[in-house]
Amino acid sequence: MPRFDLTPYRGGVWRFVEDQNISSTMKLVDGLDEQMMLEELLDASKPPVPAPCQHLHYLQFTPFRYAARYATRFRPQGDRRGVFYAAETVQTAATEVAFYRALFFIESPETKAPENPFEMTAFCTKVRSAQALDIGAHFEGAALAAFAHPTDYAPCHALAEEVRGMNGEVIRFPSARDHAGTNVAVLSCAAFPDSQPRDMQGWWFRFSEFGLFATQRFGDGRLEFPFEMFENDPRISAAGRL
Repeated sequence: MPRFDLTPYRGGVWRFVEDQNISSTMKLVDGLDEQMMLEELLDASKPPVPAPCQHLHYLQFTPFRYAARYATRFRPQGDRRGVFYAAETVQTAATEVAFYRALFFIESPETKAPENPFEMTAFCTKVRSAQALDIGAHFEGAALAAFAHPTDYAPCHALAEEVRGMNGEVIRFPSARDHAGTNVAVLSCAAFPDSQPRDMQGWWFRFSEFGLFATQRFGDGRLEFPFEMFENDPRISAAGRL
């Protein structure tokens, strides 16, 4: 693997969540006191929040709380070290949402794609670190393409181990879904200078015959994601339309 240096990174990054943390318990209780008690009981049943992350908002610390159920780009299956995945723009983050929703229904052929729109919340949080790897600045050609492969994460796992070994906190890398976009993997809660998200946006996503489209609530955002956009992924191209 080519040698690389860690350099500073600073910016606001976006992540989408399907936030049911509070609303899912409202229908089970008769008042605010009961809801608070239920939330505390549920939280106590979850894995503890790592000590370096406990000062953060739950939207920031949640990816560091659970072991990986399956392999992701910079995190092997079963790894307890968290990775907070985000994107440098709302559009790239939304493209990731659209891809994984399409993939879910392709890999679950007995489950029909929803006819009604589903709601997601996008939030922005600051990331700041003196120890970051910008993959696009250090790799090119086949080496760079390997880190954006749609299904083979082995090179990324090896790279993440090397970055962690250098006390790195952030990896900036090209999106495999939005080919003009850039994603960010935060490896350490120390890279969050603020303990609260900065901005939040509500978005509606909906399936169509040709792909997905998204509309921002209380805003002008309009995005489309035709299935052809994801055809570099063999799982999508082999399935055709949903």
